[in-house]
Amino acid sequence: MPIENTASFSNLDSALIHGNLDSELKKQLITHLTDLKTEFIRYFPEIDEKCEGWKFIRNPFQCEVADVSDELQEKFLELKFNSTAKEDFKELDLETFW
Repeated sequence: MPIENTASFSNLDSALIHGNLDSELKKQLITHLTDLKTEFIRYFPEIDEKCEGWKFIRNPFQCEVADVSDELQEKFLELKFNSTAKEDFKELDLETFW
């Protein structure tokens, strides 16, 4: 499993960017994250990460209401039209924003 997107793991992301990660630790992290993903899928099999209904998590301001599940639409609309949240999204990393 190659490390593709580490934005949700800010310390790991920083270590990778600055080259502060030795190969053995990198292997351990890959193994751990792979195991974590397997367990997550086992606990939440109904979640499809490519599902349009979860797209709003990556960027709630470029997502349409119709793409969000019915039970989340009201909260989604509150967020989508919250100008303070929109500015925060531009300035903060995804982990800090949520």
